[in-house]
Amino acid sequence: MVSLGPLSPQKYCAYSCPFCYVDTDYNSFGSLPVPEIVDWVKDQQYDEEGKSRFDVVYVSGDTDSFAPWPRQEQGMQLLEGLAAVDDIDILFTTRAILTSANLARLEQVVQATEEKGRFVFGCVSVAQLSVPHIEPRPIAPPEQRMAQLRRFKELGAVSVLALRPFLPVVPHDDYARILNQSSDVDIVLGEVWYADQAGTLEQGVFKGDTPKSIPFTVEPMPFDGNPALWKVYEAKETEAFVRERCEELGLPFFMRSRPAIELIRQQRADKPY
Repeated sequence: MVSLGPLSPQKYCAYSCPFCYVDTDYNSFGSLPVPEIVDWVKDQQYDEEGKSRFDVVYVSGDTDSFAPWPRQEQGMQLLEGLAAVDDIDILFTTRAILTSANLARLEQVVQATEEKGRFVFGCVSVAQLSVPHIEPRPIAPPEQRMAQLRRFKELGAVSVLALRPFLPVVPHDDYARILNQSSDVDIVLGEVWYADQAGTLEQGVFKGDTPKSIPFTVEPMPFDGNPALWKVYEAKETEAFVRERCEELGLPFFMRSRPAIELIRQQRADKPY
């Protein structure tokens, strides 16, 4: 995972999603210029015996690297730099709307990556339709983000609908409607919700006291090295509901990105380049 890091010393991300863990106990990344990030990826890619340490680079789980200026320009530069690296797939996720010029740049990134026999996974996050405080302004409306996901697919990227995270305040009907409007995507991803133990995120999501009837466990994050213990809301009923709807629509559904990447690699193994 690579990241542009905090937007400023005062603000981690351009967006202020109330469910997001980055402003609580997370804080894993620092800020580096894009060339230094790309050089670091190249330096870390192979061990002393020439074996690859990783084969996918994820941009980025802690901040939206494609939010409006200055982030989006830097995010595109990062994708372009990574496209020049051999033997990696690129996965990026955003709630932002890319400009027309940057969509054209993304198409070039996709083509450059495909020439190396690799893929670009373009993830667009849509967490709700009827609970707008979950994705506050300046985040674009869900319909615009779903339209962008279709555009990613037209440009040749693997289109990934990120229904992340599953939140107790979002009704199942929202997920059904989002899936119906995104039935041509390549992949659907869900995710559990990680809330800080101090209750900051719960207060923002529930807009008041946390219902005591909602179960959770207390665990570290499996995808990051931060030492904090988190309240983990698994939303098993929501996961089962989304999985069933995806099966009805013929959409591959995963709770982690790695098996999704493996599926695409397997499906497209014989694709000529």
